[in-house]
Amino acid sequence: MPERNANLAQNRARIADLAARFIAEHGIRDYALAKRKAARSLGLPNGQSLPSNEEVDAALIYRQSLFEPEEQATLLLSLRQQALAVMRVFEHFDPILIGAAATGAVSEHSCIELELSADSSKDFEQFLVNRNIEFKIQDKAGRMAYLIYSEPADVMVRINPDEGHQFGGNVRIRLDLQQLEKLLSAQSPDSTPSAGYNPQH
Repeated sequence: MPERNANLAQNRARIADLAARFIAEHGIRDYALAKRKAARSLGLPNGQSLPSNEEVDAALIYRQSLFEPEEQATLLLSLRQQALAVMRVFEHFDPILIGAAATGAVSEHSCIELELSADSSKDFEQFLVNRNIEFKIQDKAGRMAYLIYSEPADVMVRINPDEGHQFGGNVRIRLDLQQLEKLLSAQSPDSTPSAGYNPQH
């Protein structure tokens, strides 16, 4: 039994590492897809216990710290600064930062992921229209999401009407506006942007 457990743990680590590589190098944003693809590539059985999203995040952060630590730190800071500017624009909707910019497991393919609270998706759509912000509606894991084209990273927004920010089963790290401001202020006194969000029209 100890040997079997050790093998399972080793396989989970191998899957997490390869999934992290797929995310970093191929731009796969769906963690479940990255893990399944990694397991198949390693020739592991379908019933193999897959690593958690947190394990993949840890593998990705470790991988980036080995190969491009300075670029990783710069990219993370840039994404979080942009996220802060976006969240200020969407402040009325109580934005929550999730995903790579929140966990720190970023790559050049990462986008900014937000959860917003609104009475209805139409309220948010009208908000975007009134400000001439272009968006595209997508289906993410069976739920509607808004893709907003922006620089340096696109923004993916999900609406949680009357759910108090309970989107998804694996929430991992979540940052509200004040928490992100505090985090950026701790990193650098000059890191908090004063300019607004610059979407692509």
